[in-house]
Amino acid sequence: MILAASKPFHTPEAGELFNFAPLYDGAPEWLTYPMVVMTVVTVLVGVFFWRAFAKPKVVPGGVQNLAEAGVDFVQKQIAFPVMGPDVGRSWTPFLTVMFFWVLGLNLVGIIPGIQFPITSRIAIPAMLSGIAWLIYNAIGIKSQGLVGYFKNIMFPPGVPAPIYFLLAPIELVSTIIIRPLTLALRLFANMVAGHLLLAVLFIATGVFFASGIGKVTFLLPLGFGAIMMGFEIFVATMQAFIITILTAVYISGAQEAHH
Repeated sequence: MILAASKPFHTPEAGELFNFAPLYDGAPEWLTYPMVVMTVVTVLVGVFFWRAFAKPKVVPGGVQNLAEAGVDFVQKQIAFPVMGPDVGRSWTPFLTVMFFWVLGLNLVGIIPGIQFPITSRIAIPAMLSGIAWLIYNAIGIKSQGLVGYFKNIMFPPGVPAPIYFLLAPIELVSTIIIRPLTLALRLFANMVAGHLLLAVLFIATGVFFASGIGKVTFLLPLGFGAIMMGFEIFVATMQAFIITILTAVYISGAQEAHH
């Protein structure tokens, strides 16, 4: 606690940056600030694409033009290169929604007044990786059969038979357990790190300003924080891209056996 002009400055503990109590007394445990922000982002993404494509025009303009550019980006940079044109076209809507929803949940971390990336709560990345896990396993079993799917995971062709004793359990654990864990933790860890870094810089700005140590010392963490906000936009976009393209890779790989 630092005093400045008889006004106390409270330096928050680490837990205060990520833990949120219910919005009001008697509210359900799940009804917290991040849940409200996530709901708003979800509605905004839905309204954006509904406005864009509810009554599409031959010559797009405004919202439709922007939405088509977004869909075109996901299709040409993720779906087609990873899955091929035929398969990628059918998965473009799902991948587009996934990319823009995650991007929105990431970017709210730098919006004044919100300043909390929803994907820094492990439940959200875990849910996304769980959905991806269910989809690529279901597709793999449907395309290859239950026995064939697990056989192709554990016993890829061209490997000497004795190596299978070591390779088979590694491949099974990697595909069934490690893959969804890394998909979730990659997004979670990056957004937690970014939020912590920005929080430290802006808390330092408040501490320096409140302490009265020099007249402009607070400008150093403030300026660096502004620079890091720009970097955080890049990280937020890249993490949305990575989780989407990896989901596409897993779905594509599950549709056919190793060759």
